[in-house]
Formats: sequence, structure tokens, C-alpha cells
Amino acid sequence: MNNHRFLAGDHQYSIFRLPEALTCWQAVSVMGASYLGAGLLVALGSMMGHMSIVFTVLLGLLALVLVIAGTSGAGVCLTDLARGRPYRGVVSYCVAGLFSLPKLLGAGLLMLLLYGAVLLGAALVLLVCKLPGIGPVLLVVAVPLLVLTVALALLGYYVAVSIVGPAIWDGERVMHALSITWSITRNYPFAAIGKIVGGLLLSGIFAAMLFGLIGVSSAIVGGMAAPIIGTGMGFDMGALMGGYGNSHWVGAGIGYALVFVTASAFVFLLPLMVGVLTWCEFSDKVDLGGIRSSTDKTLNDVNTKMAEMKEKAHTPPVAGPAPAASAAVEPSAVAQAPVAPAAEAAATPEAAPVATATAAVLAGAAAAPAPAAAHASLHCPRCAGAVHVGDRFCEHCGHAL
Repeated sequence: MNNHRFLAGDHQYSIFRLPEALTCWQAVSVMGASYLGAGLLVALGSMMGHMSIVFTVLLGLLALVLVIAGTSGAGVCLTDLARGRPYRGVVSYCVAGLFSLPKLLGAGLLMLLLYGAVLLGAALVLLVCKLPGIGPVLLVVAVPLLVLTVALALLGYYVAVSIVGPAIWDGERVMHALSITWSITRNYPFAAIGKIVGGLLLSGIFAAMLFGLIGVSSAIVGGMAAPIIGTGMGFDMGALMGGYGNSHWVGAGIGYALVFVTASAFVFLLPLMVGVLTWCEFSDKVDLGGIRSSTDKTLNDVNTKMAEMKEKAHTPPVAGPAPAASAAVEPSAVAQAPVAPAAEAAATPEAAPVATATAAVLAGAAAAPAPAAAHASLHCPRCAGAVHVGDRFCEHCGHAL
């Protein structure tokens, strides 16, 4: 009963669940396969480098994509583990990690732009401090502040990466993930940072122990193999495939590489698990629905403003509405202009009938625009606000008419 309460209560996403990542063979398989494939691609690129550097660059980029996709797939698997969901197949996790790459790259690019803005601000401050005379005095204050600002930006960047990645693996969109991460770091800054730092310390301790154990074991095995197999170290792929020379040591070297790749897959699962546990814990403490709705509303407003600006940019110069305005004014001017001659004509009895007819015609002309004024009671189909004839956009909500 107590164990169930421990898992279902506040400690459901405790940092002490880190070792569970090492028992998730699906995550280990995805991570290990991606690292091994990336290593083979790099080796192939180095072998083909004498032909053209293009092969080395292309295969290196492909290896990088494979590593990120494998890491992302392992993160999806660890998210299922932390949430208590049923596991998928290894191939499904590989595909999920591959399809998560565009979201991860987009979020990473946005965060890099924010960090670049911080560095640009620091450069501007240093540019001001270049002024002669007062510059050295400003540096006394500016340097500590800039160092603190850049350090906080680095810490914030790592915390954001640790939360945004698991948010995307959990199915969030890029802007939703960034907004939720901002809400978490704003409302629970010390708790989130403390959890991540504590998890990294535990991960570092385990990594040091694991690599230390593997290093000592490798030295012992190598020391035993040296007098038995020989001391020559000819790492030649042709020797391995042809079975001549020091091919035994080539095979031993590849075996050592497999051991350390597998160990790296184990070790790198721990920081991923730290981020997943942090996301799972603090995402339950914020209003995810409200954050998503607010983000969508902001994006819709921005898209509306951009559409308005694009529409105005493609609209011809303000030559169209001007004649309409002048046409709306001219009838009154025309109606008023002949009033004096009509009054003068009415002064003589002979011209009285003519003046009367003229006044009636002018009154009808002045009353002619009245039906057009009735159209001023039109309403916007989006917000039902009052609009006028000739309006291109609603003055209340900006909807294109």
C-alpha cells in the first residue's frame, strides 16, 4: 500500500526513477543501434575521404541525423515509460524519433535565436563600453552583469532544452511546447532547475562508475590478450576482411568500440530520463489547456495582422477610395452652389415658377444619397460590429470584408 502511494503521489516522477531507464531494452536498442550506425557511417566516410571530401561531409551529416533521430526515439520510449503507457515496437520508436526531428530542429532554432539575441545585447553593451574616458568605468559594472546574464542564459537554455524535447516527445506542438516550458520555468524556476541539476549529478556519478568499470575491465582483457595474440596494432579494415596480418587486433578494436558504444547508449539515456521526469512532473502543475488556447489565440492574431499587412501591401495606391469620398461630397456642393442664383431668380415674379422647379430638383438631388446611407448599418460577419460601405477590414476585429 505504501509503495503504491509512493508511486501515485508526489513521488510518481521522482528523480530516483532514473535506473528504470537502464531496464528499458527498447530505448537501449534504439539508442545503441543509432549510435552504432552513426559510427559505421563515420568510418565509411573517413575511408572514402581520399576519393572526395563530399562523401565525408555527407556521411557525417547523415550520421548526425541518425544520432539525433535515435536519441529522439529513445526519448519517446522513456516518455511512455514515465507515463505508464504500453510500449511500442522498436521500429515504431525509430519512426517516431525520425518524425520528431523537424519539431526538435524548429524549437532548437527558435531557442538559439533567443540566445543569440542575448549575445547581441551583450555585444551592444560592450560597444558602448568602448567609449573613451567613461568606457573603463562602465566595464567595471558591465562585465560582472554580462557574465551573470550569459551564465543565466546558458542555464536557461539547457533547462529549456531539457523540457521542450520531452514535451515534443509527449505529443505537443512546437509553439505549445515552448509556451509550456516558459510557464514552467516562470512559475517553478528553482524546483525545475534543482530537479534537472540533481538528476545530472546522479547521471554523472553513474557514468563515472560505469566507464571506470569498463575501462579497468578493458585494460585487464587487453593485458591478457597482448601476450596471447601479440602486441602488433594494425587497424586495417583490409586485414580484417582478408584475414591476414594483425586482423585479430582489428577485430578486438571493433569489439572494444561496440562495448563503449553500448555503454554510451546506457549513459546518455539517463539525462534523457531526467528531462522526461521533469516534464512529466511540472506539466501536471500548469494549466496545459489554457496555455495552448492562449498560444493559439496569439498565433491567430499574428497571422491576421500579417494577412492584413500583406493585403495592404498588394492593394493599389489610395486612388480608388479618394474619388468615392469626393463623389460623396460633390453632390452637396452641387446642391449648395446654385442656391444663390435660384434665390435671385425667385426675386422676380416671372421667374418664380422656374425657381420653384429648380429648388425641387436640387432638393431631390440632395436627398438622392440617402439610400446609400442606409447601407452604413452593415455588420461584420465575424464580430457583428458596425461597418461602412467601402471598408476593406472591420475596424473592430480586423476581419477582411
